[in-house]
Amino acid sequence: MKKFLLMGIICLCGILVGCSNNHDMTDSNDDLSIQNSISGTEEGSLIDNVLNAEGENQTEDSNIIGAEELADSFGILILLPENSSWIADEEYCLVDENNLKIVYHDFIADTDCTLLVSKNNNLNLPQNEYDETLNESWEGKTTSSQNIVVKVQNKSNDEKMVLATWEYNEYQFAIIGEDKNDSNSIPKVALNIIKNLD
Repeated sequence: MKKFLLMGIICLCGILVGCSNNHDMTDSNDDLSIQNSISGTEEGSLIDNVLNAEGENQTEDSNIIGAEELADSFGILILLPENSSWIADEEYCLVDENNLKIVYHDFIADTDCTLLVSKNNNLNLPQNEYDETLNESWEGKTTSSQNIVVKVQNKSNDEKMVLATWEYNEYQFAIIGEDKNDSNSIPKVALNIIKNLD
């Protein structure tokens, strides 16, 4: 912006000096043509820089897709609870053809959660120590009545980190989050996902 202002002032000064020296119209037109050419080049460069920056942002966000698009490319429809007072700010990101990451906010647990899904691969989970005495098993059924067991682990010490894992056909699932309210919301999200699997 400063360059355009400076160029405008230079241009205006050039015109005023040209007029006061009684230069003919041809010289002024030449000066204006040169000035317009310089301004056009700078403007083109500025537009290119903006387009390049937008392109970089689009590349970063290009893996973010909706649940329906995901079903086509990943082979499975994964639906989080559709209750805006429970789940919000969902972002589906296809990491690669075999790995999916969904981040969302759980208002009941009062935390941000990450759902990882891997097709034909083992999940890459964070290395945490969980208290085995706090392990739980939850069960849910798919739309075709297939029974799925969800293993729920709680981190040892006083932290409220929860890990819920389960398998469905060739897919492995994990939800990771810190349940600040001890609400069991994270395994309930898992059961909601399972009931929509077909």
